[in-house]
Amino acid sequence: MAEVIYDRVKSVAIGTTAGASVTITNVLAFAYRIVTVEEGMVVPISVINDDNPSGVHQGHSYYEMLMVLDTDWLVDEGDATSIWAYGPTGVVVNNDGDFAIDEDGENGDIEYFVVTITEHDATETTLTFADGLAATEKTVWCMGETSEFSNEDGAPHQTVTYRFICLGDLI
Repeated sequence: MAEVIYDRVKSVAIGTTAGASVTITNVLAFAYRIVTVEEGMVVPISVINDDNPSGVHQGHSYYEMLMVLDTDWLVDEGDATSIWAYGPTGVVVNNDGDFAIDEDGENGDIEYFVVTITEHDATETTLTFADGLAATEKTVWCMGETSEFSNEDGAPHQTVTYRFICLGDLI
């Protein structure tokens, strides 16, 4: 599957449940793709005997997601740089109390990860990678962060890109 990129992202919600999540709205782009370790989604079954059963098996695969933000600060009316939403001082935690995005330690799993896309015809599409239920626990993690800064005049964005993986399927 080719990479799917959305540039009209209404929000990305990360947390433990729909009611206990941070809704991120400064998203410039969201992308996902299926990554297969064995270089193919479906491969033939190989056996060592004369009776070769027909069929194929599913290769191991996972989703890789990229979330590109214009900034990684939550805006507070009193101080625009008072809260970094996604780290040790932030509010994105899981039910075990682990931070989902922790720049100083291990990242915990993300129990609720929902992306809302605005399509070209103004309809909304929801991509649910984890829904906060037990069946989707320990399937989504933040794998890294890349910041891009420019001191050039007219640079429109100072982006921060977060990379996630999802070991489950879209719900």
